[in-house]
Amino acid sequence: MADWSKLPYDIIHMVAKYLEAIEDFVAFSAVCHSWRSVYLARQWFPGRQVPWLMLSDIENSERIFVSLSRNKVHSFELPEAHCKQCFGSSSIWLLTIGNDFKMHLLNAFTRVRLDLPTKSSLQVHFDNIQPWYHCIDKVLVVNKPFTSFENEDDLLVVIIYGPLNQLAFSRPGFSSWITVNATSPGGGFRDIAYVNNHIDGPHPPKIIWVAMSPWWSLSPPFLVESCGDLLLVYQCKIHNDRKSSMKSVSFVIYSFDFSKRQWIRIHNLKNRVIFVGDNCCTSICTSELVYCKHDSIYFVADRDKRWRTDSAHCVDLFVYNMDNGIVEPLSFDIPKHYSCSLWVMPTLF
Repeated sequence: MADWSKLPYDIIHMVAKYLEAIEDFVAFSAVCHSWRSVYLARQWFPGRQVPWLMLSDIENSERIFVSLSRNKVHSFELPEAHCKQCFGSSSIWLLTIGNDFKMHLLNAFTRVRLDLPTKSSLQVHFDNIQPWYHCIDKVLVVNKPFTSFENEDDLLVVIIYGPLNQLAFSRPGFSSWITVNATSPGGGFRDIAYVNNHIDGPHPPKIIWVAMSPWWSLSPPFLVESCGDLLLVYQCKIHNDRKSSMKSVSFVIYSFDFSKRQWIRIHNLKNRVIFVGDNCCTSICTSELVYCKHDSIYFVADRDKRWRTDSAHCVDLFVYNMDNGIVEPLSFDIPKHYSCSLWVMPTLF
């Protein structure tokens, strides 16, 4: 039997370069001491990863992670998120907030936690208006161009908060939030995205006409950066469908034309894929990935019904094909008491 520990360092390093999914790197590091030394040297760089679906347990600190890359379900203890509401940020970071209104950035894979400013610098008294788990609506974490999300000093955190949908930003370790006043007549912010090294919340046309049957209803849309484009994603559903059949789900997508300053309806994503969660939406290019279907949208059913901390609902994962409008279920053994779905980018360090 071959002794893998005696392979030359260069050969082991070459093996690491051919790995792709995060799970493969973890298995690689566990082969033996010499392989782990190559892993710890960090002279290799994992390629673009497929987001993992994170589900919360309302009863304890365990979190369920669904990996599309290897079609596996993992369970991790994450005490840093216990009894806290988590918000996705389209990156490796989550924002957590507890009933004491303390906020942190959390890397769910390395368990690194960064302090954020307290609520006292925000222009609203949450506890007098709305419950703590509803005080934040959207979160965006961005980093300086050409820097890594792991570099804590380069992170900028943007939140939409409060009943007036105000926007504020800060950095880990800073003492206060800086609130930005809305300039549109209607006031308030609905979503925000980071596109081509700019934070954008463009003023849409006064009306976006979505040609749907009167039996269809639209969920609140998401802004998402997708391969350099800014997309507006609507999830549509027949509102009186008592059986909640996934055949009644559709998606309508617009792309923002920055030169014409208007939204344009698109009917395919080409080599892109979108992941829709409870409070965030993210997208990746699939030209170099084979683990997910291009021109598709991955989503969890009935996301609006699970936005509570005192109840649990069945979690069903589906993929919607933009080309033919077909919805396919994805089979994963997910415990039924898990809820609040977030897509988070896996990371090793």
